[in-house]
Amino acid sequence: MDDKDYLKSIPGFDLVPQDMRDALDRFSDEAMGIVHGLLRVLESEEPPPIIYHYTNEAGLRGILQSGQLWLTDIFSLNDPTELSHGFSNAVKVLNDKLVNRHPVGRVFAENFAVFYKQGAIQKVAHFFVCAFSVLGNDLGQWRTYADNGRGYALAFDAKTLEDGFTKKDGIPILNNSTFHVRYNDRQLSDIQGQIIEKMLDLIMQPKGRGLQNSVINTYMMELQMRLTFNILQTILFFKHEGYDHEKEYRFLQIHRADMPPPDVKVSPRLAKYREFDWRSVAAGSLKEIVVGPAADRAKAAQVANDCLCQFHSGAVSITYSGIPYRAM
Repeated sequence: MDDKDYLKSIPGFDLVPQDMRDALDRFSDEAMGIVHGLLRVLESEEPPPIIYHYTNEAGLRGILQSGQLWLTDIFSLNDPTELSHGFSNAVKVLNDKLVNRHPVGRVFAENFAVFYKQGAIQKVAHFFVCAFSVLGNDLGQWRTYADNGRGYALAFDAKTLEDGFTKKDGIPILNNSTFHVRYNDRQLSDIQGQIIEKMLDLIMQPKGRGLQNSVINTYMMELQMRLTFNILQTILFFKHEGYDHEKEYRFLQIHRADMPPPDVKVSPRLAKYREFDWRSVAAGSLKEIVVGPAADRAKAAQVANDCLCQFHSGAVSITYSGIPYRAM
């Protein structure tokens, strides 16, 4: 993933002096090197044997009938605090590093914070995720993602599903990746700090050059866009430590900012998503359906069995959560 490939430069960028544009490109390369370094570490970790996708009855029917899993636009996620936490962390790191620098730096930090609050980060690229868990019987996830324990957890063979998502005819799909999510605020701050350190001197590039305000504003906005793109990627590798119990294994897809992603759909709750046709590339990856702890076992098992008989071929076992839990 190269941000010069994914990002579209803002109008008027060609008027910025060449040496300043070159400096921005160097920053992009260095920042992406940091991001890639982390991603290589994450991707080098073996996937768990089985990953679980928690859902309700409607989700179960949809996944089995259509053979699709949804990759949701990150800006449509159920928990927007995931993004706000990561950006708040980056804003703090940026402010800490600019505290003794020129006032221009402090203004840049303030604008970076506003950039997120105004929703402008949605213009830097298109990011879609599908969440799984290493844990197939976690009460917190039953309650949050599976109809308060009345739903299901679909168990997939992780390696088979991962290969179907990240490769086509044995060739890697460059904008698709899979990884264990990290729950470590200190590590997130360290990585964001490395990226921010690479761009601090660039804030002062326009000083003393006699440039028109419009050119300076274009340059600063471009710098902000490139910083945001890389910061946003780091956020997608992490979640707040309070969510550590989820043990998420994430499927991530990135699309260019300068063109709409193909085949984007909108759910009834107005969430944007793309479909991952898991059945066509990894039909045998579905191994088990776990019935939630608050479900009517007989009824829920019958629904799962009917869906399997109608829409899916292959051996899939139906099991039950043993957690003593009753939905209120």
